[in-house]
Amino acid sequence: MKKIAGLVVLVLMFVGAFLFFNRLDYSKIAIVLPSSERASSPYYYQKDGDFFLAEDLKQALQKLGYQVEYRFRENYEDLKLGNIGNVIYFKGYYNFEHLPDAEDKDDGRKRVLYLYYVEGLHPEILNEVDVVACASKKFIKDVVTPAGVISAYIPQFTNPDRFKPTAKEMDKAYTVLFVGSDHTGFGRKSVDYAVLAGANLSVFGKFWEKSLQPDVLKGNFIENNDLYRYYASADVVLNDHREDMSYYGFISNRIFDVTASGGFILTDYLPEIEEVYGDSVATYKDYYEFKEKLEYYLAHPEERAAMAQKARDITLKNFSNVKIAEMFDALFKNIKK
Repeated sequence: MKKIAGLVVLVLMFVGAFLFFNRLDYSKIAIVLPSSERASSPYYYQKDGDFFLAEDLKQALQKLGYQVEYRFRENYEDLKLGNIGNVIYFKGYYNFEHLPDAEDKDDGRKRVLYLYYVEGLHPEILNEVDVVACASKKFIKDVVTPAGVISAYIPQFTNPDRFKPTAKEMDKAYTVLFVGSDHTGFGRKSVDYAVLAGANLSVFGKFWEKSLQPDVLKGNFIENNDLYRYYASADVVLNDHREDMSYYGFISNRIFDVTASGGFILTDYLPEIEEVYGDSVATYKDYYEFKEKLEYYLAHPEERAAMAQKARDITLKNFSNVKIAEMFDALFKNIKK
């Protein structure tokens, strides 16, 4: 009997130790990205906007005491989360039919889906997480809430440690600058308008070779860590939104990056931009307003500078990676598991 009792005690100790060392750790976060970690992939993470957004969030979450790890698209079939207690799924440009490792909502993990891009979204995945964090209040109202899913508004953001004012560099001081690719092959509104207006336009991005003159297309890529130098040096930086973003009021994070850099931006009109920035960000509703405002602000550098400073103050207050990390922190702490 003593031997049996001793064996039972050993088994219980082993089980207890196993449970202790494998219990979920809510100080750990896995960010599941649509990016790739392969250099050969067309979605190579060192040139991927989703990855840079995650890097900025990771930096701020680590300041709050979290340990943060990534999982890439190569990991989807076998995510291997271990004892990580919190998971953030970045929707990005990948169309999940089902979120990796989200089959069991009762396994104790706290799962959040971060929506800042909704084209191709499979609505079923909204129910595979505890909370949907969305960068559009309208999308929450029209889609997420009617689906009976808990949600929170968390906008896109910038990292003021990377996007910051700097002295103008003449080799980057373009008059009118657009940084972005023509993925659809149908052009971009702001670029089309600038060409039509005969602006002194310079473009950096992919897939423009067939539609832009060589003297306009300056390159297909700018290193992310160098972007702020171009934004701060340009007279006017252009921006526009895809139709789905415009309809639901997703504010492009280019606006946050440019304004954090102290740059002046001219973008298509969204009520959400006006609500946040007031008159500190210049907007246009059609080609004629675009042309009028572009010519006006190019001729009034002092006004551009004043607006840019005001917009930067708003961005730093509301859309920094630190601010957003605090929102995710509160979100996870309010999920009861």
